[in-house]
Amino acid sequence: MNGEFFLVVSFAVIVLSGVGLMIAAMMNRRRFREMEHRERLAMIERGVLPSPESDPTGFESGAGFAGTEAETGARYRTAGVLMIGFGLGLLVLISAAADNPGVGVGLGGGFAILGAASLLNYFLISRREQDRGGPRRWTPRPAPRSPEPPNSL
Repeated sequence: MNGEFFLVVSFAVIVLSGVGLMIAAMMNRRRFREMEHRERLAMIERGVLPSPESDPTGFESGAGFAGTEAETGARYRTAGVLMIGFGLGLLVLISAAADNPGVGVGLGGGFAILGAASLLNYFLISRREQDRGGPRRWTPRPAPRSPEPPNSL
């Protein structure tokens, strides 16, 4: 009984200290992000362009560089390929370990089907983007500036 009590108490202390550290790290990160946001707002109020290191994608799109938009469905493609590989790996591993292919096909095949669904989602998204004429943007494109008339002096 004494050994079990010590084990439960030590496990509880480890879990609670881990939760405490996670909360402290999240609060620290929130404060840091808030300071970055305030600094960025102050720079914008003073008319200074924020540094590209703070938001490289936003800086490049604001500066008008071509080819800065990320492909929307790329995450689904990557997740699909990884899930199919993981599922096939589980299929082989579990089938070999259990000497029963049915067990491996059940679990590994399930993950492989999830990966195939992600790939299907990628293909549907990419087809929709092609029909629309390119990837969607969260913010509208800036209006083209008309040339200013010459000064008549």
